[in-house]
Amino acid sequence: MSMRGPMIAAASMLVLALSACGDRGNGEKTEESSAENITAALDVCANPQSDAVSQSLCQNRSLVNLDSTVRQSLVTAAAEVSDAGAQMLVQNQRRWSGAARVMCGIVDASTAPTAEQQTCLENQFRARADQVRTAVQQVGGYTFQRMELVDASPVTAEIASASGLGDAAPVAILRDIRFPRIDGPQTPAIERFNELAAQSPQFRLEEATNEDVDYSIAFAGPELISVRFDMSSDTLGAAHPNTTSKTVNVLMGEGRALTEADVFRAGSGWEDFLTERAVADISRQFSEDGFVPPERDVRESATKPHLWLITERGLTILFPPYSFGAPYVMGNAEVTIPWRDLRPYLNPAAPAPIRPSA
Repeated sequence: MSMRGPMIAAASMLVLALSACGDRGNGEKTEESSAENITAALDVCANPQSDAVSQSLCQNRSLVNLDSTVRQSLVTAAAEVSDAGAQMLVQNQRRWSGAARVMCGIVDASTAPTAEQQTCLENQFRARADQVRTAVQQVGGYTFQRMELVDASPVTAEIASASGLGDAAPVAILRDIRFPRIDGPQTPAIERFNELAAQSPQFRLEEATNEDVDYSIAFAGPELISVRFDMSSDTLGAAHPNTTSKTVNVLMGEGRALTEADVFRAGSGWEDFLTERAVADISRQFSEDGFVPPERDVRESATKPHLWLITERGLTILFPPYSFGAPYVMGNAEVTIPWRDLRPYLNPAAPAPIRPSA
């Protein structure tokens, strides 16, 4: 019997629990999240009971400097969020640190890392220093905090053999799932956004599948927030990774997902217009290959709200691999249609920035 269902359900509960942490204190900020307290919570080298790995790393000047850079960025970010948000930043960093060790082949905390492993960690910390600069973003009047579900598991000899990679197998399997959470007072609308935006693992680490989920905020305003998610899963030994994209569009006034009726007038022929426009645009994008997408496939994707990205400029329709009748090697496609071109089809009561201007 497969354990995927129970595992994913449990992970989903974990994600929702993390997303709801901000409910406690309703966005309150106290001395608990002061720079001094967050610095102390993140400073591994200040703990005299640190394990052998930490003690060794704290003697590496390069790693100490990189860790200090990461820590300072997180302290700065913590100043912009509530107590609950600051604690999440600390938890995210600790979880990332544990995964980074595994990704560098450091499994036994009682054994000091080799020079090669320390070099690997330096590279990991350099990348992390860039990541944490955007751990908190102010967009459209909201404070967005990046949630991170980061885990890693060593690739055993048995897993490497089963994958067919043998000695060429990577050191570890990585799960890196990110999604936005709105910090601050948790109104019903914000709570609902946090629930809809939360992402959960689709694979167990034991399934030897690297999993990556990242996001970008396309639009944020009082009436609507539009978020793009790009996802990838890569099973050891597979011919290629599986990639896809989707959107989460939330009507903040009602605390629900955007629907077709919220954007377009029923009976206006918007489905035909989107399809024709997308077929023509995709054909131009792949003109050198002589590829013309099947109208049926394009229509199937172009009319799905979970593939609509809402921007100030217009509607961007996402076409993940396989979704527009092209082979995987052609990748994905995107079609952006300005709001002015969509005006004859738009619902006059649509939320900004969709709503037709006077």
